Amino acid sequence: LAFGHGLIRIDIDPHSDKKGKAFLLRNGPEPEAWQNEFDGKGSKELANTDLFKPLVQGMGHRLFDIMMPFVFWDGKYQKSGRVVGRPSHLYEFSPPVWASEALPSLRNVRLALDDVYEAPLRVEFFGRRGVPDKTFVLVSLKKIGETWIAKTLDFRDALTSARTRFTVVSAAIDLDLGMKLFTPAGLNDSPKVSEELLQSIE
Repeated sequence: LAFGHGLIRIDIDPHSDKKGKAFLLRNGPEPEAWQNEFDGKGSKELANTDLFKPLVQGMGHRLFDIMMPFVFWDGKYQKSGRVVGRPSHLYEFSPPVWASEALPSLRNVRLALDDVYEAPLRVEFFGRRGVPDKTFVLVSLKKIGETWIAKTLDFRDALTSARTRFTVVSAAIDLDLGMKLFTPAGLNDSPKVSEELLQSIE
């Protein structure tokens, strides 16, 4: 789980009755995002408010949670401690103008960073209450070669009592896909990854 990564592409396979979707996320202090629905209309740029919508209907994870752009915000170190049994460091980030305008209820974000792996163990989103409105938790990691893969991620919404678990079942690493796939126009093309390169992380 690489937070603050510059470019991220997400492809959602089509269902039997729906076309698939592809997203391109460009991270930074003022992130940008595009979506392609394979309807012949090409890629469209998303508004900041779209970053806070569910990635898939009924799913807790949002584009914002995958991008983690808050690591570019004004942050302050809080303290060290243990989170989910791991030594970690706690940071708190205040939202910039664009994030406050897109989600007025957001007051700050608290990040627990693993001391050894520098992976985000827990992200808490605070609104007007004293407890987190939403919590994003890294449940487990899996190592493939020298690369650590986020295996299980939980998203909890205290406002709706909803919980979503995201589980990675296989991964391919060290791919050379070409930069075109990571452009708005390149969302029209689907990445081709041989099944032989996929490694199970069950």
